[in-house]
Amino acid sequence: MDETTRQRLFEPFYTTKFQGRGLGMAAVYGIIRNHSGWIKVDSELGKVTLVSIYLPAVDEVPLQVKDAGSPVAHGKETILLVEDEDIVLDISQRIFCRLGYQTLVAKTGEEAIKISQKSDEKFDLVLLDMKLPDMDGKKIFSAIKEARPDIKVIIFSGYSIDGPVQEILNAGADGFIQKPFSLSTLSTQLREVLNH
Repeated sequence: MDETTRQRLFEPFYTTKFQGRGLGMAAVYGIIRNHSGWIKVDSELGKVTLVSIYLPAVDEVPLQVKDAGSPVAHGKETILLVEDEDIVLDISQRIFCRLGYQTLVAKTGEEAIKISQKSDEKFDLVLLDMKLPDMDGKKIFSAIKEARPDIKVIIFSGYSIDGPVQEILNAGADGFIQKPFSLSTLSTQLREVLNH
């Protein structure tokens, strides 16, 4: 691959394929970073690409293995989901319905801000994607908090917690859920933020 592609390889939604979604390598990067590891890519255009993954060694076997069937927390609140990917929207809405939540949807930052500014729109939490077609998550977060200072906001992104996500958390966001996520992780994080 060329140098531009190599440098953007882990960027969510970046793809060189016509049918691609651009989430595969972003998810790999997130998983490796969440395990305190790092990933290195060496590539020459028209030749070989070498992907090296480094994970920390462990001295002991864990005493307890996490139960894969962790309990799922339900709720009744309304969530404003700010997301432009149709597949992610569809899956997320189905999950929220299964968990008992109502959803409002905004596919652009402008739409999310307009909903936030309407006093008759009632919602308890915003689930905010970092990258939308019209503006970035930080700008959307600021405008939503200006319209509704007490609203709870969770960043919902394929990005890792480093960089832009951390900036929004530092600015006052209430939590972070990295895509892809498990049902138990999502439900637990929603309850923790909503109950706080």
